[in-house]
Amino acid sequence: MKLIHKFKSLNYDKRNNKRISFLILHYTALPSVEDSIKYLCDKKNKVSCHYIISQNGKIYNLVSEKKRAWHAGQSNWLLEKDLNSVSIGIELDFSTNNNNNKFSTLLIKSLICLLKYLKKKYKIDKKNILGHSDIAPYRKIDPGETFPWKKLCNLELSYNPKKVSLMESKKIRMWFKKNKIYSNKNKILIMLNFIGYDISKSINNKHSYQSLINNYKSHYLQKSNTKCSNAKLYNSIEKHFFSLLLTKT
Repeated sequence: MKLIHKFKSLNYDKRNNKRISFLILHYTALPSVEDSIKYLCDKKNKVSCHYIISQNGKIYNLVSEKKRAWHAGQSNWLLEKDLNSVSIGIELDFSTNNNNNKFSTLLIKSLICLLKYLKKKYKIDKKNILGHSDIAPYRKIDPGETFPWKKLCNLELSYNPKKVSLMESKKIRMWFKKNKIYSNKNKILIMLNFIGYDISKSINNKHSYQSLINNYKSHYLQKSNTKCSNAKLYNSIEKHFFSLLLTKT
């Protein structure tokens, strides 16, 4: 895997001795990799990433992995509120409104090589390879509903919830009933919070709740993202929740 070190961003600071535990995927939303590198290296923009991958598969290293790049912004996952300090940010040369509006074969091939390398180097759990939309669901939608998460899952580079037995499912459903949690929305929020999502803005805000649901679907229900029934959505989140819960117990 060849890395290009020609361009360097000054937008970084110290990690505060925190362990690298996450890989966060973004897209640039700019017309070209040249535009993106220029933007990410401009000090006045106060944004950066560790790596950016072009449409033709070139991997540019803009910030040292030892440093805290500024790619995640205000974000949360589980108990972590400073994702920048514990993650490596990877930008993809992609924009929905320009010629780079597809994830090219070369781009994805290079991404897979980079993810394998970083996952092994830092012993990162595949559950912690996430999109910007996962850690900031009220602000971001990248890498988006066309990003090939399934391909990454097949390579153990992303988490794919496993089916659980009917008996185990029944036990957990009984727990909701015992605690008088009957609303599907409340159950969904509890389960998404356990998975890792920040639900704080979704509890009393319909627009924020829909943003949260849309971003979950764009990662885990891509093929049925636009026509996903409420039952299918609930079943998917329930399976995800059960799978994680039974892994931790």
